[in-house]
Amino acid sequence: MKSATTVHEIEPGRRLDESLIRSLHALLQEASVSGAAMRLGIAQPALSRHLKALRELTGDALLVRVGNRMVLTEQAESLRAPVRRILADLSLLSGGGNEFCPATARQRFVLAAYDFLPRPFYAELIRRVSQASPDSEIVIRGLGERFAYYKQLGEGDIDMAITVWPELPPHLRATRLLSDEFVCVVREGHPLTQAPLTLEAYRRAAHLASLEQLAGQGSVMDALLAELGVSVHTAVRTQFLGLAPEILASSDLVFSTGRLFAEQLARDHALKLLPFPVAIKPLRYNLVWHERTHRNRALAWFRSELVAAARALKRATDRS
Repeated sequence: MKSATTVHEIEPGRRLDESLIRSLHALLQEASVSGAAMRLGIAQPALSRHLKALRELTGDALLVRVGNRMVLTEQAESLRAPVRRILADLSLLSGGGNEFCPATARQRFVLAAYDFLPRPFYAELIRRVSQASPDSEIVIRGLGERFAYYKQLGEGDIDMAITVWPELPPHLRATRLLSDEFVCVVREGHPLTQAPLTLEAYRRAAHLASLEQLAGQGSVMDALLAELGVSVHTAVRTQFLGLAPEILASSDLVFSTGRLFAEQLARDHALKLLPFPVAIKPLRYNLVWHERTHRNRALAWFRSELVAAARALKRATDRS
């Protein structure tokens, strides 16, 4: 009877080390040897050797061909969360020491955020990080559904998030990035531009809103209006706010958003800003990260760059 494969039979002295774990993570993300190799920046034959070792270590094929594509096995799917947690823990060991040198670092920073933050904020962030740490990589992702980033932060899938929701569980930390007043954005010649905007006219209008919302509460805008006893008809919700200018320009929809983003839309498109018709709490952007990564030196540095980019935007706005 053939004995079970042991770790030492794979390669003399070779065990499940960090390089294999990172290869496994890339394979689980890409479901492709070539895609995983490209993601890691290594040669495809090297990744193939890692896959062979991982198959022998796990006793599972991990990737199998179905038709003309490769898919993850059931066991491989079950490894997604554990592998993310292991990599997050490794980042604490390697990045949480007393020193972090941006100039020589090869760090990957993953930020989840909204696309309705002003473009100059992102431009300033990229400028600062790319100049200080040219070999590092920045990944900016959509925030996704409400609460999804709680899990993503805990599992190490993202490093930090920017959110406007104020409630946070105790294992998350936060700092204020920006505060922004609400305004309304409409097309030039919109009926609501003919007279001062009233709350009743705002309530009767059809609205455009972002997709992010919480079951039973709606969006942040819905929650703030509910505090005032007001509800509106949201005719269109989309996570692709890049579509907003054309939608607004060709309809009578009203888009409520922060002044910083609204002024950018008005400058770039034939759109008009209207003051919000009633006193309402400002839009507050919070930078959020997990307690477990709080002392990670690399991530602490990246957080400081985010805060600096927000302050630069505020200074530029105050001067204008």
